[in-house]
Amino acid sequence: MVKKILKVIILVFILVIIFSFYMANRMDVFRTLTAQTPDVCSVLPMNGSAEDIKIDYERGLAYLSLEDRAALIKGEDVQGTVVQINLNKSPYELKPALSQQPDHLRPHGISLYIDNNGQRHLGVINHPKNRDLGTETVELFSEGISGLFNYQKTVKDNTFKSPNALVLVAQDKFYLGNDKGAETMFGKIQEQLGRPMSSIAYFNGNSVVIAAKNLSQVSGINVSNNQEYLFASETTAKRIAVFSIDAENGELNKLETIKISGSPDNINITDKGDIIVAAIPKVIALIQHFISFQKEEVIPAPSQILRLKWEFGSHGSKTRIDELFLSTGDDFSTASVGTIWKNRLFMGSIDDKKLLICDL
Repeated sequence: MVKKILKVIILVFILVIIFSFYMANRMDVFRTLTAQTPDVCSVLPMNGSAEDIKIDYERGLAYLSLEDRAALIKGEDVQGTVVQINLNKSPYELKPALSQQPDHLRPHGISLYIDNNGQRHLGVINHPKNRDLGTETVELFSEGISGLFNYQKTVKDNTFKSPNALVLVAQDKFYLGNDKGAETMFGKIQEQLGRPMSSIAYFNGNSVVIAAKNLSQVSGINVSNNQEYLFASETTAKRIAVFSIDAENGELNKLETIKISGSPDNINITDKGDIIVAAIPKVIALIQHFISFQKEEVIPAPSQILRLKWEFGSHGSKTRIDELFLSTGDDFSTASVGTIWKNRLFMGSIDDKKLLICDL
């Protein structure tokens, strides 16, 4: 009897050790970072952080999802907005992008769409004050004569579980990535352990359907310039999911996944078709960063930006991955988005109140 009990104790101990190593590996505890940053970088201070950035390549305008998220993390009641930067004029200056906005706006992911007539349209994920009880919405805007965006309508649906990123594919059609999907406590535990429960919703202008499911925390989403392919960040799985798009009904067909070195966040597509991905290079450092806010002693978190050159043809796909930026966070903390304009890398953050702009 004693021997059986001893065997059970040893087995439990071994399982605990295995599980601990599994979780430590998921959080990049054993990863060592070697900084790789461009030689010339500059900072544009802001009164909030730009969690997402979209560039109008025809006009040279950048649109930023701006909010004081550092204050939000501390529990303060803050509101955000969308601002623009004319990239053709130096020094860069933040200006309003919206002529009007809802009374409550806590923007997350944003998307810019240019229709066949050259009309600009903007989609903005808007989080409620209480995300456990409130309604998640997407606010749609269209550009007015003044060049600012006028509010058009609000879209809400019970499939918007935990929206993080969206991409407009028409004036009033979009894909939306939910970074969480579990509804029960047991399900949330499974999700944290790696079970894929995230989804992509598709709004066709009238109703919403689930276009893809069983994904691992969709935190970024975008489409190729020809709108034939959709790319989605699976953050906890450290990969990018690639789908083909059915132009008739918006259905998604999964083609493959691309493994990357970090946990991917927002995705941008340049005018040349390059895929720019912001990634979390060390999850444990990000967790420590958020915990430090509660102690009023902020510990920076690492930042990483990758460039993917992806091609798909009759003989399959081909991917090249280049690391454009990697730092321990002292210069720029918690990068959530990267994009390129005329060989310059623009980086926004979850909570760092600045843009970092580097010459490539």
